[in-house]
Amino acid sequence: MQRTDRIILNTVVLYAKIVICMAISLYTVPIVLRALGESDYGLYNLIGGIIAMLAFMNAAMTVSTQRYLSVTIGERDKTKLLQVYNLSILLHILIGLAVVAIIEALMPLLFSHVLNILPEQQQVAHLLFHTLVATMFLHIVTVPFDAVINAYENLIFFSITGVVEAILKLILVLSLTLFLHDRLAIYALSMTGIAALILLLKYVYCHFKYKDLHLSLSACRNRPLFTEMTQFTGWNTLSSFALIARNQGLAIVFNHFLGTVINAAYGIAMQVSGVLGYFTETIKKSINPQLMESQGLREHERLVQLTFALTKYSLLMLCLVSVPLFVEMPAIIGLWIGHAPQYTVEFTRLIIIIAIITQSSAGLMSAVQSTGRIKWYTIVICLTLLSTLVIAYAGLHRGTSPVTALIFACAIEVVAFFIRLWFAHHLNNIPAWSYVRKVVLPIALLTLLTGLVLFGFKRLMEASLLRLLLVGVVDLLVFLPVTYYCLLDGNERAFTRQLVQKLVRPLKKH
Repeated sequence: MQRTDRIILNTVVLYAKIVICMAISLYTVPIVLRALGESDYGLYNLIGGIIAMLAFMNAAMTVSTQRYLSVTIGERDKTKLLQVYNLSILLHILIGLAVVAIIEALMPLLFSHVLNILPEQQQVAHLLFHTLVATMFLHIVTVPFDAVINAYENLIFFSITGVVEAILKLILVLSLTLFLHDRLAIYALSMTGIAALILLLKYVYCHFKYKDLHLSLSACRNRPLFTEMTQFTGWNTLSSFALIARNQGLAIVFNHFLGTVINAAYGIAMQVSGVLGYFTETIKKSINPQLMESQGLREHERLVQLTFALTKYSLLMLCLVSVPLFVEMPAIIGLWIGHAPQYTVEFTRLIIIIAIITQSSAGLMSAVQSTGRIKWYTIVICLTLLSTLVIAYAGLHRGTSPVTALIFACAIEVVAFFIRLWFAHHLNNIPAWSYVRKVVLPIALLTLLTGLVLFGFKRLMEASLLRLLLVGVVDLLVFLPVTYYCLLDGNERAFTRQLVQKLVRPLKKH
């Protein structure tokens, strides 16, 4: 299969998964909120946020391991490939155990001096903490198998397991109403069981699908490679930590000053962010393996092309969905949640803005990671993003609105974009001005234009489900034609036509 055809196939498969998982995710949020109540739901998001902040290795190490696998595949070195596979499994187990030990050691400090939890919730909060730590460990150990599946671009199985996981979570949520007591504990323990099942499925699949990749103690003896992988993973993990610490650290700051109820509002906003992440991660999973492989093959021109494409396609997809959500957020929250906690609309809108700004440097982040030289990049990005927490804490301490903290987060994310642009240019010779001129500015203008049109159209009608649907239609009528004729070049338009033809062809046969 040609490389372009593989990107198309993977994109189609992953977006089919998105539709299913997004529908299930959006459907389950109000059910869980009603089943647990605002306080317990806020508690779950608070504790889960702390664990996620320290379980940041999952996404970071997937990228790290995939980088080594993809580059080694490009180098055509089967011996090194087996070593990378086994060393990554060993590395994940060791780091998973270390992180579990650190988190459990910090538990007394968190519950005594940091978290603002009601006395009657202390017991269930402790149980919730332990179960989420176990879930975190399982997710970390799953990473090598995710990286293998991504590196070989076998995203059909990846999508199947994603749908299975979403369906299991849906069954769990629907069954919560059968229990009169201890719903939060049952929910947390069941989520751990689902994580264990998904780990088992992915291990068994990789064991039988990729015969060259098997468990081997002798393959773990390459100490220089292990040291190199550990250093790269450490710096990449730290970079991911900064992003998640910014997001989840804000939850802790909000809780410290305002209690668990506001965590429910922030948790809903982050659920929306997670759903939007489906769209951007799909493009990344389709393009990233070939981008990393291009680094191994020393194909710099293709690497630049894929860097631009990764940002352009993922940012366009994100903005296409985000703009109508932003415009109609009050109506959507009302239909979706009903009586939502205070600040839900404001939080969600600002989180959408942060997601768009972050996605503007998606290709830059992958281009920097492909070089393997990420030490100073990581240090600067970490300090930049974590400054949000200092500003938020100082502001809330002086009595400002929590909305102000997210506004500052937007501004700092803009600064982070230019930092990533500078490093991508200096480490991998990505043309900075061309990137801004050809990718970021046109999409920013299109997003602004579409938003103004939708806000104008919204003023012509009273709030209703019909208006909500029509806003979505107008979004498509404005966004898609302008994108096709103004933002895509000749090759990209040909690629788009090819993609549409591949999607329509099976329908014509029936």
